Amino acid sequence: MDKDWSQGYFTEVGYTFGYYREISPVFIRFCLLLQGVMPPESATPNYCELGIGQGLSLNLHGATTPGRFFGTDFNPEHAAFAQSLARAAALPLDIRDESFEEFLHADLPPMDYIALHGIWTWVSIENHQQIVNFARKFLKPGGVLYLSYNCFPGWAPAAPLRQLFALHDRFASRAQGAFARMDSAIQFSERLLDANSAYARAVPGVKERLTKIKEQNRNYIAHEFFNRDWNVMYFADVADRLADAKLEFAASATPLNAVDAINLSPEAQEMMREVTHPVLKEQMRDYFTFAQFRKDIFMRGVCRLTDPEKSQRLLNTRFVLMNWPEDIPRKIVGNWLEGNLQPEIYDPLLATLAEREFAPKTLRSLCTAMANIANAQQVLQAVTILVGMGHLAPCQDEETVKKVRTSSDHLNNVILNRAVFSRDIAYLAAPVTGGAVSVNRMQQLFLLAKERKIADPAAFVWQIFQENNERMVKEGQVIENDEESLKEIKANYASFVTKAMPLLKAMGVLR
Repeated sequence: MDKDWSQGYFTEVGYTFGYYREISPVFIRFCLLLQGVMPPESATPNYCELGIGQGLSLNLHGATTPGRFFGTDFNPEHAAFAQSLARAAALPLDIRDESFEEFLHADLPPMDYIALHGIWTWVSIENHQQIVNFARKFLKPGGVLYLSYNCFPGWAPAAPLRQLFALHDRFASRAQGAFARMDSAIQFSERLLDANSAYARAVPGVKERLTKIKEQNRNYIAHEFFNRDWNVMYFADVADRLADAKLEFAASATPLNAVDAINLSPEAQEMMREVTHPVLKEQMRDYFTFAQFRKDIFMRGVCRLTDPEKSQRLLNTRFVLMNWPEDIPRKIVGNWLEGNLQPEIYDPLLATLAEREFAPKTLRSLCTAMANIANAQQVLQAVTILVGMGHLAPCQDEETVKKVRTSSDHLNNVILNRAVFSRDIAYLAAPVTGGAVSVNRMQQLFLLAKERKIADPAAFVWQIFQENNERMVKEGQVIENDEESLKEIKANYASFVTKAMPLLKAMGVLR
């Protein structure tokens, strides 16, 4: 009998083609600086991603960031796609389809960064140990381990619901095919909740939770809820496990967590000030916010910066807008309160960030421009909030951007040409941010038309849609008329030229 290489992981359908900014070295460095922690210092770091999925993030970071990039995903379909993308873009990435145990014996250099997104919860306890062993063996002193995972107490009410899915799939499903089995398990669970169960009465929001699950991407549902292993843990237990590799908690990769005013009540803030132990402090935060998902940065040796060092490094950090000021909501929602962004601070700050066609600006220059309006701490908090909301991004320095422009262009060219036949990748490499920017399929085709110097981009896109037997959709309704379809594409193109292209140029996607 063949060995079960899947080890209980759901491999019948592929994972989504997602991009995760939190595992970008540039983003991680910013999160560490916010907490006054010295980031890895290498200008050409070694970076390894464990469980790469389709490998999109690894390719995007390998194209936009100097260094050597390694990754593995034991699903050969995922590894093959990631390899094909890297090969087409001429990126020298080392991508394998090895398990964590096999990868532990690979000939690899010491790592500055090891990243795992969406892996820890969905693999076995034995694989947890392999991950710890890998970090112990390969992570440099001062190196980073990024880890995201489902956590308690936030998952406590809904964890029994996931157990229902798994039990039905294991013992009662007669459906054929992965999606049919998933649908059957969800329908069974829905019936159980509706049958006046004490569980549904005790947890009033669980039915709404199930409704939201049903609305999500089906590939995501498969990998989120239908693996054999599903290990939700408390932060303190994760910290204990990683301590075996000499790792300690350094920072959250969720910048908004640094803004206590929107997340913690005054009483909670007072209690937090009374506690000094970092593990207890973080676990308390999860109780106060009822956290169900964490994005954590651990380090093998946390070196604290002095306040002047922290200040200078932050002041020298560049930032670039990801959206036009008028398109940025002036409301922020935290765990404790929902509030409006102060117009007297955010309006002039966003106007300054938009100057010179959205060119990146250092925090120092922003503080200078805002000197008569807000102090440096207020400007930093506003920048942190905008980064946390996803409207602003920390940047690399200009010399680094120059070094990665060619590799970024190559990867983007591959993605743009792929858009002729596929809509699965919705991102392009952004060398200025050392990461990616969301660019939908139609916008990618507009850029392809520009690259090919096509006189009528809208007609070019409509021809591709027709060849692929695709129709335009407006406000949820399919447009059946060809003339109206072309008109809608032209409207999209006009908006793209006016709104999207200046931002893409500022982020280095366009020259």
